[in-house]
Amino acid sequence: MATITHVLLGGLAAAGIALAALPGTAGADTLADFNAGAARLFAEKTAMQDRLPDSAPIGHAEGRRIVVVPCLMAAEGCARQTRGIQEAGQALGWEVTVIDGQGDPSKMANAVQQAINLQADGLAIQVIDAAVILGPLKQARAAGIRVVASGSINAEDVIEANYPSNDTIADDGYALAAAAYSLAGNRLNLIEMRGDEFGACVLRAEGTRRFIDECQAAGGDCAVMASENFLVTDLATRLPQQVVGQVRRNPGFDVLWSAYDAGLNFMIQGLKAADLTDEGFAVGFDANSANLDIIRAGGYQKATIGMPMEWLGWAQVDALNRMFLGLAPNDGGLRSKVLTAANVPAAGGWEGDVDFRSAYRKSWGVE
Repeated sequence: MATITHVLLGGLAAAGIALAALPGTAGADTLADFNAGAARLFAEKTAMQDRLPDSAPIGHAEGRRIVVVPCLMAAEGCARQTRGIQEAGQALGWEVTVIDGQGDPSKMANAVQQAINLQADGLAIQVIDAAVILGPLKQARAAGIRVVASGSINAEDVIEANYPSNDTIADDGYALAAAAYSLAGNRLNLIEMRGDEFGACVLRAEGTRRFIDECQAAGGDCAVMASENFLVTDLATRLPQQVVGQVRRNPGFDVLWSAYDAGLNFMIQGLKAADLTDEGFAVGFDANSANLDIIRAGGYQKATIGMPMEWLGWAQVDALNRMFLGLAPNDGGLRSKVLTAANVPAAGGWEGDVDFRSAYRKSWGVE
């Protein structure tokens, strides 16, 4: 069969965001080839991720002031990245100010304005799409502030370094689908719970849909049985009943797919309360500690894919440092990993499989 090629849907395509060629199963001639490709990708993404940041000496800029604007400090992913930035900034002797965006675009915009007023040298935004606060970000750039981000969708090139890249985010959606397909015994009939308010979640869904398209083209048993959006403001209120309704309406599904782990926690709570955890299993994104606890305990969630969040924070500081020194930023060796009961850490969150902190300190000359 011919290779399935896809472009991003709707507004993402119009915005000019392109996906890299995704690894694994594209162009499979037979279902056996497709299954083998999915298994290879699953093995690759669950293996040790052992690439280190570049430790070649570059030195460091002295006496810089940076401002961090996390999406919401109550959200584990945003908080862990922010703590990574604080750690790295302390290692460099920089002044780091954290202004919580509190999940409110107006407060995020005000936080950027505060960075301008503080005459910051650098600004790091965490899981906030540039379009949401584009005006203030453009003002920050005009004021000479260097801007980096994590988990964001860029707009008008106001973000100078963004980790992970948009292509990587979509690849993660594809890789998680391959993992779920393998864990379900080479089938993937899923209930998709989307998070369309976040550009990264749209990209994750696009990656998963691409896998399903290729599965169907190869003659495999894959389909989206149901798809529903949910809002971050509804996690503890409406979301549990949303997912209960979907599970009841779609018997025979294999996998409950959630756009992010924080939402999946509430979904699982709702399913437990309704005694509906005897069918299928769940997968999600971000590798939050609470979700890893569920996986460790052999619970309803069987897999998650995530980046080492603290490392993301250090990578952003490294990008700022390189730009302050007139050097080009790089991705620091960052790689995502699929975590299952077979490779989950014994406790806590996943911070990566290598000592990235020592590599950065060596590069900066602050060992």
